[in-house]
Amino acid sequence: MHNKLLKYIDVIRTSFWFIPSSLVLLAIVLAKVLLAFDAYQQQNHSFADFIAFLYHTSPESTRSILTVIASSMMTVTSIAFSITVVALSLASSQFGPRLIRNFMGHKGTQVVLGVFAAIFIYCLLVLQATKSGSGPIFIPGLSVYFAVFLAIIGVAVLIYFIHHVAQAIQADNVVDDVYRQLTNNAQQWFDNSRSNKPEGKPSALADKVEKLPQLSLAQQFTFHKTCHTSDAGYLQAVNIKRLVTLAQENGVAINIDVKPGDFLMPESVLFTLYYDHDDALPCEAQLRACFLFGAKRTPIQDPEFAIHQLVEIAIRALSPGINDPYTAITCVDKLGAFLCSVSQREFPTNNHVDSDMALRVVSKSVTFNDLAEAAFNQVRQYGVSSIAVTIRLVESLHGLSMCCHSHEQIQFVARQTEMIEESLTTMTLFTYDAYDINTRLSQVRSHLTKQVSSV
Repeated sequence: MHNKLLKYIDVIRTSFWFIPSSLVLLAIVLAKVLLAFDAYQQQNHSFADFIAFLYHTSPESTRSILTVIASSMMTVTSIAFSITVVALSLASSQFGPRLIRNFMGHKGTQVVLGVFAAIFIYCLLVLQATKSGSGPIFIPGLSVYFAVFLAIIGVAVLIYFIHHVAQAIQADNVVDDVYRQLTNNAQQWFDNSRSNKPEGKPSALADKVEKLPQLSLAQQFTFHKTCHTSDAGYLQAVNIKRLVTLAQENGVAINIDVKPGDFLMPESVLFTLYYDHDDALPCEAQLRACFLFGAKRTPIQDPEFAIHQLVEIAIRALSPGINDPYTAITCVDKLGAFLCSVSQREFPTNNHVDSDMALRVVSKSVTFNDLAEAAFNQVRQYGVSSIAVTIRLVESLHGLSMCCHSHEQIQFVARQTEMIEESLTTMTLFTYDAYDINTRLSQVRSHLTKQVSSV
């Protein structure tokens, strides 16, 4: 349920309906409350001196004010929606269709649309309650003046919205926004991974179990069963804690063959269930419920999600139709900074134990090499024709080589350096360009040699 809740929260966060609908409901409640207050004031003639002026008007002027505000808000709402659609179209064509969810997730746009719609609904309700003619006259004085106050807020919100859209479609701001989401998603992923560690046991003992070589579950259990998927889709999240609890309760062990972000075909292997007694099989349905699938990748437990967004921006910037190497260089800088930051982190273990320190779940975890290859491979492949991007890639590798703390990280930098050198052999370079790149490659190799001896 925790994973499903996270998925629903992500859907709500990137929707255009939740915040506007909430503000419209708030406007309805506010209109009813203020109208009730106005009705009480007029029926009991209990006007205080400081609010008596609110009711010294005519029903016709009240209707005119409300009509002007309501029609203006509806016009502004239409303009705001048009500007939003134009911004989404521009983002889709220049930065990629997957960046649309980032624009839809901006709280500013959602609040602006909600404020305009809420003011329109509020004015309609107050306008409907205003009565004149042969019957009893009802002038909702406080409600009308509050509508005027909301109109002033609407003008301020419109100015903010124009500024917000102008800022949101700038390439540097788009890249920085995706980078911040990438770091936030990675931080949440590392935090959630730490929360999956066993509780109630000494940390030294837990670390000792995590560092043991992966045990063969087939040697510990008598029977095993391979469980397959029924439909195609992306694996969005896995509830490891629930899997460990179910495995402990049923005396089984689970080897997960996939990780969040993987696309599974029908009848793909999902996990292997190890057990000693046939009566353990009824828990299979509960185990399957711990895997959350969907039609697209999400950042719930997929740290590569935002990396692919940055990579897509860089690749589109290098396309002949856009030809914007500066944006690609900015993406390379952000990707290099992210890899330097995660190189200092402890990646989650594949082995998950229960409260008795017994191995229950073996997962397929994301490694530093997975993140690094997702960040560099495609940019290196598409940027081979751009000398500026290639130089910046080498500079990022040099910076990353200074942050290396393991042989895995050193091997990644060395492998990327070799592939860049190999790609340069197929290109015709000017003497200065070749000297510039080779000098930086020599610096990377020299620093890697020092790092190998210190790791």
